[in-house]
Amino acid sequence: MGYTYIVKTILRLLPFPLVLGLCGCGPGYEFSPYVGQQQNWTTGAGGYVRMVDKVPLFSPGQYPPRPYIVLGAVSTHNEGDLAKAVRQQHADAALISSESLYRSGSVAVAAPGVFVAEPLHHTVITANLIKYK
Repeated sequence: MGYTYIVKTILRLLPFPLVLGLCGCGPGYEFSPYVGQQQNWTTGAGGYVRMVDKVPLFSPGQYPPRPYIVLGAVSTHNEGDLAKAVRQQHADAALISSESLYRSGSVAVAAPGVFVAEPLHHTVITANLIKYK
């Protein structure tokens, strides 16, 4: 049996979504729909808004200048995937609630007489997707 036969057999047996998850071809974000009664959410004067791929991203503490409803929460690793989530979930903008950076490991580089350990960092962005009323 050749290597190609084994790979084809494995791919035939695995369901399509699992294959997408294993190869990293998924959406790039996790979405949780908002469950509960919508409220009169806070609006603001509309300060500086970052635009990423033509999608408005409100920084923590900033609110849109008009009423909106919350579609759900999203967690991702970069602003590009956050903009992608806004488009795919048919939202108008994202309200970033937190952006955290944490150490996820390190890479060691060694040469004669030199040893350097460079830390690796991982970013997690949490936001609410909103739709204007």
